[in-house]
Amino acid sequence: MHINESQIFETWAPIIESKTGITGSEKLGWLSKYCHYHSLNESFNGAYAQIGVPPAGNLGGLMGNVSTPGANLGVYGDQGSGDKFPSLLPLAIQVAARTIGFDIVNVIPMSGPTGVLTYLDYVYAGGNTDTNIKPTLIKLSTSTAFTSGVAVGADYTLGASGATLALKFVGYSRIDGQPIFKVTNADSGNAPTIATAAATAQLVAGLTATGASAFGSVTPSLVKALEDHIQGFAGAGADNTGAYAGPYANGTADTGAMSRGTGENTYYNSMGLKAYTKFVEAKTFQVAASVTTEQIQDLNKQYGIDVVSMIENALVNEVSQSINKNILSKAFALGWLNNFQMNRSEGVTLNATLDPGLTGSTTATYLVPDAASTPLGTATVGVTVPAFSSFAGVGGVSNENLYTVQRRILSKILAAGNVIAQRGRRGPANFVVTNLQLASAIQDNAQFTAAPLTNAINQNNGSLYPVGTIAGMTVYVDPNMRYDDTRILVGRKGADEEPGLKFMPYMMAESIQTIAEGTMSPKVAVKSRYALVEAGQLPQTQYYTIHVRVGNISII
Repeated sequence: MHINESQIFETWAPIIESKTGITGSEKLGWLSKYCHYHSLNESFNGAYAQIGVPPAGNLGGLMGNVSTPGANLGVYGDQGSGDKFPSLLPLAIQVAARTIGFDIVNVIPMSGPTGVLTYLDYVYAGGNTDTNIKPTLIKLSTSTAFTSGVAVGADYTLGASGATLALKFVGYSRIDGQPIFKVTNADSGNAPTIATAAATAQLVAGLTATGASAFGSVTPSLVKALEDHIQGFAGAGADNTGAYAGPYANGTADTGAMSRGTGENTYYNSMGLKAYTKFVEAKTFQVAASVTTEQIQDLNKQYGIDVVSMIENALVNEVSQSINKNILSKAFALGWLNNFQMNRSEGVTLNATLDPGLTGSTTATYLVPDAASTPLGTATVGVTVPAFSSFAGVGGVSNENLYTVQRRILSKILAAGNVIAQRGRRGPANFVVTNLQLASAIQDNAQFTAAPLTNAINQNNGSLYPVGTIAGMTVYVDPNMRYDDTRILVGRKGADEEPGLKFMPYMMAESIQTIAEGTMSPKVAVKSRYALVEAGQLPQTQYYTIHVRVGNISII
């Protein structure tokens, strides 16, 4: 559905701001869209009054006091009033206000229960992996790490005896560490053979190998040009015969262009544009509660308690916390996948040990997103947590103290923010989520001046949502993380069109009230329908999850 977003904003933003006090342009933007979509159906609400059931989402008592169960009252005005404010919105605002998740992901309202996301990517083509026309470059998705220390230009063959494809090693993918090869026409002779169990037999006519070699079973795919630039594709030296290399610049590859004569007599290498579509379907969280007529009457008259309103608040809390955990768990999983892939491609991890007594490394294992975990062959992956490395002085005496140990946390957060800027190539990180223990250490270290780091951390007791900022990143504390769950999520919330997690509500929160026929007791139900989408190419590069190994020391 194509909509005039500026006109919708002009119509709804002043109303939302005057009724709720919300002033942030980002939240006003998506709430205006939400109002627009649902106001299209508000005219049907009056029909419910004929059967004694309040309109869906029209929560009497949520923003006011309603003593009669099932009363068909507007939230900001009685039924039939000229108030344009839609009845669904107050509950939606309550849900959004109770979660950290909405502060770290983009919210893109959906006009219906389904939708389609489309995004594009450029690849090094010249052919394809499912045709007899060989591509110029391929990447092999391996279930195990490819042999380390392979020299650029080394020869390999893909397939089995009698059905092989000659390859030259180009380098490792910058994102996931998978090996990239140039497809050549030259015979590789006795070069090592990489077996494949993939169903892409047309890549090499007659390819039927099913056994895995020492490199693991592999699947060929085209190389993404924007993420893994390959030097040599546009020109490989003066005579165009130099070795392809990439994606890292390591000072050993010839990066020269072709000579004029070579350029005149050389065919262009072709790139391809691939369009991807992702079908989005709203999923559901729902919960209900009921009360007796006696509870409503007695608690109202004796104590002045609006029971229906209390139930609605409890149901809103249940739904909002479920949404919050869903968003944060997905973001942490994407960040852990990025940690794993960077460790695989560069041999580097920002995981840290803060206990000087822990001299050995260990492995931390967490979930990664289901869709992204398929080429890894598992839903969880482990990444090394190195041993503590002390800055020792003369005679091996450690120079560490409480504040230098705490300061390491800030340094890791800063590094993760820069990793996101480099690997994600969209901009710097702008938020951090962690637990109470690490947040307290950050607060304690806020004014450390020996090695100052720009921050605006609030050291007041209880100021945790958010704590403040570090190097331009807003720090949040997730109240659902255990005190000893010492993970840190660093991420970027970019524009709607950038890769990353997108929260797409169809019905942010809808309330339905019914009356049981036998007992005449009211029952209240709250339902939320939304999609949480990993949008765009490589959404994991917008997040990085760090595991901090505290051990037996106290860092606060």
